[in-house]
Amino acid sequence: MKLSLRLPPPEKIWGALRSGVAFLRAGKHFPVRREILIIAALAGASVVVTLIVMAVSFNARETRAAVQPHQAQKQASASTAENVLAPEDFDLPPIPRSDQPPDYYFFRLRLSKWSKESVEKFWVPPRQIATDTIEMINDKNMESMFEKVR
Repeated sequence: MKLSLRLPPPEKIWGALRSGVAFLRAGKHFPVRREILIIAALAGASVVVTLIVMAVSFNARETRAAVQPHQAQKQASASTAENVLAPEDFDLPPIPRSDQPPDYYFFRLRLSKWSKESVEKFWVPPRQIATDTIEMINDKNMESMFEKVR
């Protein structure tokens, strides 16, 4: 199925444009404002452009559909061993390790399980963190205030 766009002869197109321009110039025959007519003409033009784009994309899709059976026959002729995925196909390559030390140093060793003593050694209650932060901000504010007074 091939879509084709049939345009009217140029005489009819120019005649319609001339009558439309004459209608816009007259303005007395119909109580519609020129702005509304211009907007309607722009909307009609956008519809025509949309239809042209859709027709072109439909033709491209049809062409792709005609080519695909040939590709399917080529893939069917390939052996099934080439088309089967194995778990090894999803393995990621190893990350290359450099001999340089990292830019950061751990404060503590990474543990898989924590004992109660380790937790008590490093645990800081969240309320204490908030209190320390507020105290630090207040101290800075007070210092800046006293410096302004001096």
